[in-house]
Amino acid sequence: MIARFALSAWIGAAALFVCTSISEQIAPTFDSDMKNTLAAIRFPWYYGFGFGLVGIGFVGSVIGVPRAEQRHRWAVIVTSLVLALTLMAVDYVLIYKPLHEIVTSPTSVRDARFVELHRWSERINSIDIMLCLIAALAVCWPTKTNTDH
Repeated sequence: MIARFALSAWIGAAALFVCTSISEQIAPTFDSDMKNTLAAIRFPWYYGFGFGLVGIGFVGSVIGVPRAEQRHRWAVIVTSLVLALTLMAVDYVLIYKPLHEIVTSPTSVRDARFVELHRWSERINSIDIMLCLIAALAVCWPTKTNTDH
């Protein structure tokens, strides 16, 4: 039950984050400094909620999904979440931290390095969300019951 809640919550939170972040970045009313400030404020929350909810979903799945009876389902969920958490960690260390340094620098210029890091972040986060969606679908999908009617 907790895995279902946590993974579904993360999918919704990530979608909301992406929609609001894109809206802020394309809004003509915000200058470059404001856009950098908004990104610097918002992204730590994104990673915090992501690690927290996906981590809870992972633990809840390992504990709550009966491995012996649902071996394939368990493997899909656990594999997807291990890959998602690994990608989140790689993204955080190798991409987010350098991006954060760029946008919080007093001379914050969105140069070619920024563009390349941002593209990698978009790709990795897209894959990460798809892995979490696969795990969420697998954990939420109804199971067959062995009841006589």
